[in-house]
Amino acid sequence: MQPNNTCKAGNNPLDSLVFLTNRVGRLLANEIRKQSNMEEDWGIQPHHIGILVDLWMYDGLRQQDLVISLIKDKGTIARALDALENQGFLTRVADTHDKRNKRIFLTAEGIALKEQLWPYAQLVMQQATSGIDAHELEVCKCVLQKIYHRLNVQDTKPTYSKKEKSAI
Repeated sequence: MQPNNTCKAGNNPLDSLVFLTNRVGRLLANEIRKQSNMEEDWGIQPHHIGILVDLWMYDGLRQQDLVISLIKDKGTIARALDALENQGFLTRVADTHDKRNKRIFLTAEGIALKEQLWPYAQLVMQQATSGIDAHELEVCKCVLQKIYHRLNVQDTKPTYSKKEKSAI
């Protein structure tokens, strides 16, 4: 089967937004995983990356915030947090405002991991988007953000501590 490099509308399920966004996301993640050797070198599984990215952006989230942000169930997030904590990349601390919750903070190793993995993500994106007009990429991101926000209309949004809110 020859790849089709042209953009065309139609009723072909392989050209649908659902199929394309899912496949592109998986292909990008796989390429980052391959180029960075993250599983072999750091023991990071692909499903850990979303948690790490959220914490790199907003350190101190609650487990429920990650459930909402990553659109994963509580058990999946709990198991991933256990693994990342056992590897020394994060720690859980009782929430000072609500003792029932724990805030999740990156350790020095978790923070340093960003500096090691981020260049691979940037390289893969540069390779994947090479030759695509910058305006087209911005339009694509804008449309995807609109769709994301339209679909992500949950009553509960991630709750950041006052420290994180001021940084947003």
